[in-house]
Amino acid sequence: MSSWTSGTSRRGGANAERRSARRTRFQALIVLGLLGAGLLPQAHAQEGQVAIPAADGAPASELEGTINAEPGDPSLRYERARALARSGATEAALAEFDALLAEFPDDADYLLGRAQMQARLGQSAAAVETAERALRLAPDYEDVWQLRLQLAVRAGDDAAAAALRADLAARFPDASWWQAPPAQVEYRRWFSAGSGADRLSSGAPDWSRQFLHLDWQTAAAGMLFGEISRSERFEETDSSLYVGGAWEVLPEWQLGAALGVTEDPRFLPERELSIDATRGWTAGWGTAFGVRQRDYVTGDVSGYSFTGEKYISDYRIAYRLDHSRQSGADSALNHALMLTWYPSDKRSVGVTLGAGEEIEVVGLDQLLHTSVANVTFTGNEKLSERLSLNWWLGTHEQGDFYRRDYAGLSVRIGL
Repeated sequence: MSSWTSGTSRRGGANAERRSARRTRFQALIVLGLLGAGLLPQAHAQEGQVAIPAADGAPASELEGTINAEPGDPSLRYERARALARSGATEAALAEFDALLAEFPDDADYLLGRAQMQARLGQSAAAVETAERALRLAPDYEDVWQLRLQLAVRAGDDAAAAALRADLAARFPDASWWQAPPAQVEYRRWFSAGSGADRLSSGAPDWSRQFLHLDWQTAAAGMLFGEISRSERFEETDSSLYVGGAWEVLPEWQLGAALGVTEDPRFLPERELSIDATRGWTAGWGTAFGVRQRDYVTGDVSGYSFTGEKYISDYRIAYRLDHSRQSGADSALNHALMLTWYPSDKRSVGVTLGAGEEIEVVGLDQLLHTSVANVTFTGNEKLSERLSLNWWLGTHEQGDFYRRDYAGLSVRIGL
């Protein structure tokens, strides 16, 4: 249990009498805090931050009267700093720890508090320096060692983390917090199977599609895929094969290509070729450019697309522009706005709004230019490291011809 939770320090020797005085003086305030505010929940750090477990105690506001009565008492100022940390006032807590250290520079408790606040604020180098200073004063202070290991792991310094774990194994042989988490199985092949159905408002026969898809990661920073599908529209069936991949061809750029073929098609392209290039930029920005060629029985359609995206906290916002042109005919422009929310690393939900025009096979052997409007909801649920589910549902207005209401589900498993 952390010293921030229990109110006691696990370091040996230094400042023992002063710690005892802090605990005795603060017992009445603990009772007051529990009666007035209840147990404080544990604060969870955001990605890239170091978490500080909550301690049972009064909020900073309830300490002010006592501190004003005894402004020189360092134990009360220390508890105020802890309360500020629990409430999320990280900069104020750091200022309080700095003020305490100006008077008591060799107090390892104060140094631990400062290091944790510095880590929360992303001041990793300063946090490491402060933690090392605390360890020189209190070499057996377990909480400081735990923070020091967290900082090494967060920095991605595998060599430093391994050296620390070896040292900690000798210092704290009965503890488990310093042990490296078990390595996750890295799946290089993923198999997906899915099915979707569309209901048409015009009274025409419903549509459906089933597919089997395989992705596999290659050794040379690339990914390949293959897919077979069966599509049914207007009581006619097309079967297709798709192959492709993506590769890191330039610094920061990824190039992807895909080829699809359909034998004796009734409504899908005989051949379809697409090429795209994507790049991630700084501050969560990303772009993608694509070209596409579709060869139907009744005509050819070429097009290009642009996608811009921005990641903000747990959200992704993206815009896509598609331009297509039929040989010897007019062109069409379509817009899509996408919003995806990632509430955790195991779940995502999103919505896509589309409007504009498209050139598509509306009926059998009928390649037409129509207006479109659609909304699609999507989701992904990661059930385990190996298994995940994807779902989608929405509605699509195809000019004055019909409205399609659709839904589908797929499962993905690591091999």
